[in-house]
Amino acid sequence: MTRSTMLRLHTTISQLDSLQGWLFLAGAEGVETRDHSTDKSIPKDRAQLLTYGDEEAMNALASDLEERSELVERPEVLPVQEIDWAEAWKVHFKALRLSPRLAVVPSWEDWPAPEGVHVIRMDPGSAFGTGQHATTALCLRALDQIAASGGIGSLADIGCGTGILAIGADLLGAGPIWMVDNDPLAVTVAAENLDNMGMRERVVLECQDEPSHPRRFDTLVANILAPVLIRLAARLSACVTDEGCLLLSGLLYSQIDEVEAEYLALGWRRAALSCEGEWALLWLRR
Repeated sequence: MTRSTMLRLHTTISQLDSLQGWLFLAGAEGVETRDHSTDKSIPKDRAQLLTYGDEEAMNALASDLEERSELVERPEVLPVQEIDWAEAWKVHFKALRLSPRLAVVPSWEDWPAPEGVHVIRMDPGSAFGTGQHATTALCLRALDQIAASGGIGSLADIGCGTGILAIGADLLGAGPIWMVDNDPLAVTVAAENLDNMGMRERVVLECQDEPSHPRRFDTLVANILAPVLIRLAARLSACVTDEGCLLLSGLLYSQIDEVEAEYLALGWRRAALSCEGEWALLWLRR
């Protein structure tokens, strides 16, 4: 139990998904949604998003959000009572079927898997990636499709977060696998999830500010923010074999052209585009 601070955001129903996705990608440890169905004082066309953390982190998020068009009022930073985050996660994180052969199930839940479905068991901790966000789901579905159509082969997971994508790829037969994140906490969470899945010895997990590896991979998945995808374009390209593919997510639909242009200039071409709500995944080949 830790004393925390709440950031409350006021938005419209139509902008709810976009703002919620931004919060997750900005590092929010959890997001609570409120609307007219749960709080009659909220107008029917409005919604609130609540996230929690220490005062400094919440003030920083509020500052970053000041100019976002999704907001209809200024962000509010408020003190709150103590929160048991372990129990809070259990309320919102449930078993979720994400693709024909992959489901994500919290470690504390007993979920009978249908025949042919691989179960990714994990505790999210405070790292991004439980499958509930559209970008994570898009990546897992793409990996399932690649595995079904010829195999993932060797895999690089850039910005691995909880490790959910690499774990899913391992279950689908990928290997060898390299996972990297620039957040030591995310690497710790990923390592714990790999241990729980009995996969720790089969993958390489590293903490790096700038992803770099001496070998090249058949498939590279990067579920990170659009500006980072642009900045790392040359570095990520260098990590993929000539016949390999890039899966780029963490970008809004409105950011597709900007991100894609950077990779087209490096000799890539669009193989497919997947979208869910405001979010997109670019599937590129040379």
